[in-house]
Amino acid sequence: MVEAFAPTIKDTDFRTIVKEIIQAADKVSLPEAEIVVSAGRGLKGPENWGMIEELADLLGAATACSKPVSDAHWRPHSEHVGQTGIAVSPNLYIAIGISGAIQHLAGVSSSKVIVVINKDPEAPFFKAADYGIVGDAFEVVPKLIEAVKEFKSTHA
Repeated sequence: MVEAFAPTIKDTDFRTIVKEIIQAADKVSLPEAEIVVSAGRGLKGPENWGMIEELADLLGAATACSKPVSDAHWRPHSEHVGQTGIAVSPNLYIAIGISGAIQHLAGVSSSKVIVVINKDPEAPFFKAADYGIVGDAFEVVPKLIEAVKEFKSTHA
């Protein structure tokens, strides 16, 4: 039996779809990214991800996350880096608020330079880091964003 199907589509539906396609096309592909800005549970919730995306945009970087973040549905599973996620090997991997469990480290170990920002000086990620900043992401990242903006404005 064949039934006629006549969906109702509004103009706003098309605008939403086009916006999503453009945003996806503008994003840097995680596996091919030269720079990756990644964050974990230290961000405390999905509502705080704006500063991660802003930093990534300024650096021309891809965004990534730890497994607990994708499991909590703060970020899509396609951004999950680690043993059970995507393995990356960028020139620069910035880990913000990620403790550095062995499963996560397995996915980033071929990164050329690893920078860790974490308020816990005992976080395991510091052992794998080339550079580390012991500090709260909510204080460090906004200052980093401003420094990148200032650098870009004076070197444009």
